Amino acid sequence: MDHDRFVEEVQRRAGFETRGEAERAIAVTARTLGERLLEDEVASVATELPEPVAAALRGATYQGDFDRDELYDRTARREGAPRGFGMEHAQAVCAVIGEALSEAARLRLQRHLPDLADLFAPRAAGAPPPRPVHAPAPPDAGHGASLATGRPGSLHPLSEARPEPAHAQSVARSDDPHADTRLSSSPGLTQERLRDTLAEGRPGPERPISETQR
Repeated sequence: MDHDRFVEEVQRRAGFETRGEAERAIAVTARTLGERLLEDEVASVATELPEPVAAALRGATYQGDFDRDELYDRTARREGAPRGFGMEHAQAVCAVIGEALSEAARLRLQRHLPDLADLFAPRAAGAPPPRPVHAPAPPDAGHGASLATGRPGSLHPLSEARPEPAHAQSVARSDDPHADTRLSSSPGLTQERLRDTLAEGRPGPERPISETQR
């Protein structure tokens, strides 16, 4: 794979708008990758890569066996990009490096970097490149469900509520709330209301004594 093809593949997979952005990501990722490889390991890989990529690998100094997260962090930091973009760029560059190498050189690289081996795995023929995963856009202000994005106040604020002004026997709803129970104005006890008092009832029992003896 020549250098132009290498840059075009990285630009397409990482979604760069310009060739210069892709070249910068390639140089940064190759340098960071070179910091994970010993000199003989760099030599076996660099001989099969386009010279600008090989030069970035050879220009690095071994700095120990840092992990995948550190690879992404260093790439993002050197690009001056958020970590998520640094991760995507490093993944795109490593994938193209894996495809640019012969099978023997790629397998040797994967043996040297077992924790990063999947980054160099060749993509199946005809398979589309993986789509970058970005965080969903935040909702418009006032339309979210969290404290940061929700509409200030309740969905049913007190200022819009229409509660009953008071209970049925409150002074707020009646000028004489206790009229039914006050002795001076009450219609009377239950017997008086039913007109079933001694004064108003029919004389005599409901059943005469003479009828009870039958």
